[in-house]
Amino acid sequence: DFPQVHGAVDFLRRVALGERRRPGRNVVVIGGGNVAIDAARTCLRLGCEQVTIAYRRTRKEMPADHEEVEQAEEEGVHFEMLTVPTAVIGEAGNVRALRCLKAKLVTVTGSNRQSPKPIEGSDFDMPADAVISAIGQRVEQQWFESMPGLTWTHRDTIRVNTITMETSLPGIFAAGDAVTGPATVIEAIGGGKRAAMAIDRYLGGIPQPKLPPVPVRQQRIPYIDVPSHTKMALKRPEMPLLGIDRRRTTFQQVELGYSENQTREEARRCLRCDICRRCGKCVTICKEKMGVDALALGYLSFDHPKESDFRRTEQRCISCGACAANCPTGAMRIEDRGAERILTLCGTVLSRQPLLSCSKCGAVIGTERYLAFIRGRLGVMAPASQDGGQQLCDNCARKKGYHGSSTVMPAT
Repeated sequence: DFPQVHGAVDFLRRVALGERRRPGRNVVVIGGGNVAIDAARTCLRLGCEQVTIAYRRTRKEMPADHEEVEQAEEEGVHFEMLTVPTAVIGEAGNVRALRCLKAKLVTVTGSNRQSPKPIEGSDFDMPADAVISAIGQRVEQQWFESMPGLTWTHRDTIRVNTITMETSLPGIFAAGDAVTGPATVIEAIGGGKRAAMAIDRYLGGIPQPKLPPVPVRQQRIPYIDVPSHTKMALKRPEMPLLGIDRRRTTFQQVELGYSENQTREEARRCLRCDICRRCGKCVTICKEKMGVDALALGYLSFDHPKESDFRRTEQRCISCGACAANCPTGAMRIEDRGAERILTLCGTVLSRQPLLSCSKCGAVIGTERYLAFIRGRLGVMAPASQDGGQQLCDNCARKKGYHGSSTVMPAT
């Protein structure tokens, strides 16, 4: 054991509490997650001259956020991929190097993720005077030795009822990383809230629910109408960042936030997943029932997402409204605005077509594409108009006694 070997979480905790002592001049961080990235970037801010991350897989497999990895690299963190640490080398109580093996990725039967396999004879020493380990955390089970009967999962986390967060011991509740394993703060807070509500019911003698609560929408934020071609062209704006020199020497917030205009543009990109639950009914109805196939919404598929093309709807949609009529959440809407029939998906304007009206009473007949679709389905062609191109609804046609001298269509 060397005093220059630190656990990443303990190291970050000390810095968060105000300690500003650099761990060493040349630091190696072991791991590839967000904690490893945080530890490495923190070392730079503490004045370490060289910081290296040693990870046993490739950059593609790193679980850390892509943006975090890029920012760390910009700030000067070095990366040693396919590197498996085997021992800390030191003398006279001081770390001198981290002994490692190079590795290659191999496919393991029954696993979707390739595993690193050390390459024999590839030993090398990575110079270092401090090592920070960020290779995952586990629950300290000795804290629970006084609680016989507490059951654990195969991942060595506390087994709980996921609805109430109650453990195998009645009246004992748990949440956070001890239950989920290493996860996010948001997940820990969510588990804590569920546990708090269950504890309140437990103390009040109220029966616990058997199913998770159904979220209740308090308010629906109005849609932002965005034309389909604009939606296709919108790109995520780059987040303004603090300058490199300032980032390397201070603990100021790195991401400076969007301007008002950037925020508005980003809001226009939103697909409103709070409303559209990606059930795919609209696509199925349009393609299989109507035979139009005007919706190319590849993002609706969780398992096999494809490219979405909102322009396809603009080119093919007949404005029949079948998709909107079968949408269970109201995400897909069709409505007449002035002289146009407009189809929108959570505000994205997919189709905008002019309406045809009865020449006599002004009643809306439909769109030209829809009427052509009906004629095609019925297998008939409306006769050419012989009286100035009048188009009449059923009622006006019957009143006027037309029998084929004008284009007569049912009102929609």
